[in-house]
Amino acid sequence: MSNWRSQPEIDLRIIQALVDAVGLDAFVGMRGQFVDDLRALSNAYQEAIADSDVEAAKAAAHALKGAASNIGLAQLTQIAAELERDAGDPGEVLNEVVDRSIARLEVTP
Repeated sequence: MSNWRSQPEIDLRIIQALVDAVGLDAFVGMRGQFVDDLRALSNAYQEAIADSDVEAAKAAAHALKGAASNIGLAQLTQIAAELERDAGDPGEVLNEVVDRSIARLEVTP
């Protein structure tokens, strides 16, 4: 994995843009769906890798990249982009970044 660590963990400007667009209450409701989606997409990627299904892994990585980008999770977006280009076993890095990103997201606004 390349320089994903050089990315900010979360881009608060994107979070603020979402809050401004939909309101804080709606954002808080959406946040739960984003968390569920991020976990499901990460699991789908790992299952595809375990099944040696490179195309399914790349598709899951692409969806994870989009979901992470939409909610401002810069490090997770970068990792997912790398996995989309070159699907492989990320070891525990993906789980660690997903967990850390979700924890950070859950305490934002």
